[in-house]
Amino acid sequence: MNPKSMRVLVALLLLQVVELGANPLQYLGTSEVDAKALTFARGPATRFGPTVNGRTHQQSPLTTYRAHQYATYVDAARRICVARRKLPDGAWEVIRFNDYRFKSNDSHNTAVLGICDNDGTIHLAFDHHASPLNYRISKPGVAHDPGKHRWNASLFGEVMHRLGSVTTDKKVTYPRFIPTPNGNLLFYYRSVTSGNGHGMIEEYNGSKHDWTPGLGKFIARDLGTFTDGDRSSQFRCPYLDSISYAGQRLHVSWVWRDRFEKTSVRNQHDLCYAYSDDHGRTWKNTSGKVIGRTGKSPMRLGSPGLVVADIPTNSGLSNQNTHYAYPDGSIHMVHLRRAEGSKRNVYHHHWRTPDGKWKHQALPYTGSRPKLVGDPQRNLFLIFEARDELRIAVAKPTADGWRWKQLSLPNPPSVYGEPLLDLPLWQQSQVLSVYCHAAPAKTISTDKPQAVDGVPSPLHIIDFRNLPTSPKPPTEVQKAEP
Repeated sequence: MNPKSMRVLVALLLLQVVELGANPLQYLGTSEVDAKALTFARGPATRFGPTVNGRTHQQSPLTTYRAHQYATYVDAARRICVARRKLPDGAWEVIRFNDYRFKSNDSHNTAVLGICDNDGTIHLAFDHHASPLNYRISKPGVAHDPGKHRWNASLFGEVMHRLGSVTTDKKVTYPRFIPTPNGNLLFYYRSVTSGNGHGMIEEYNGSKHDWTPGLGKFIARDLGTFTDGDRSSQFRCPYLDSISYAGQRLHVSWVWRDRFEKTSVRNQHDLCYAYSDDHGRTWKNTSGKVIGRTGKSPMRLGSPGLVVADIPTNSGLSNQNTHYAYPDGSIHMVHLRRAEGSKRNVYHHHWRTPDGKWKHQALPYTGSRPKLVGDPQRNLFLIFEARDELRIAVAKPTADGWRWKQLSLPNPPSVYGEPLLDLPLWQQSQVLSVYCHAAPAKTISTDKPQAVDGVPSPLHIIDFRNLPTSPKPPTEVQKAEP
């Protein structure tokens, strides 16, 4: 984007702040990470959508650590890139790795990053869809003091296909990094394939500069039989919404996709939830009962108390949606599925109160698979894409639930794919930093069977500050967990 166009965008977004009036978000600015990020042509060679930068399962392409923000993506030359900037408005520096070329036209094959607090290493995983791990790690200390390290490829080691002392499954999909409160780093991925895959978790120990053997499978694909009418399934996979910490507790939520004759989105069912208080070793259901031990006795279909909302197959239930948890044990989830008595898909809000009760409300909004965060006043912010535009809805707590309102964005920013968030920055500073791949000026459609790239388009980071307006949450959300 040229400087004149950027000034116009800034002016338009500033006008939106005035338009929003008492709404809680203040626009801070838009930065361009790369003017030419990769898109795919529309046609038979492209799988699952035209962009690989900005997908709902790409939980961690953007993160903040020690006043620096880091982003990873694929550029138009099919290089895996990692960028950094000094907050709040420093220029982006970009490393473009020339020793690896992104191979596919598959939007599953996203790039993600994570930072280990204990040793200052930066970790990258990229280009997977039921394929071998691609992983590289920086030298220790690179993230601890960015000013002492020139930002170039020599800071990182070569591409590896294992996690140090840990060998992953040969088929890796949907990698995610999760920083832990004790300064280490977790890595989640799905093994095997769609409708027939385990949930896997590994831990990087920053004190030892290595991955810890003995973890692995924590959600099983092949334990139990699911029946649906006259059909039965012996295999399934978890499609995670999110896996994230709130305080010292690790929360995970997902829906099942079972495999009957073949894998299908129509086979998705039930909202599942569990948590761990020992960094993913032991898992408990919503009532606090142990229902799984990683690497030994994984959670499975039929684990008691695992299902917190009964959702049948053929409900239009989408996978890989969103959740946000609080340190008091409450958690909020938003899913896209059909409204009752309708063929229209809308968002559904399920939440667990601090005293363990589950509640539900259907929302009047629809769009892409969303992302969700909450503030200390228990306001919720739902971020999603609709018609290639950024949308934000805000919910304020009431005595019996949440009252939702979609913010008015007269000139909403363009989004190609799905907007993603910087969770650490939100938790540290209440800055909503949105990773948005802008729609290209034009698209390419082709009937050619070979891989064809689309028109490159900008990758933006759009920042808003939360201006809390509710001084006290209602009585319900003040209750302590028993």
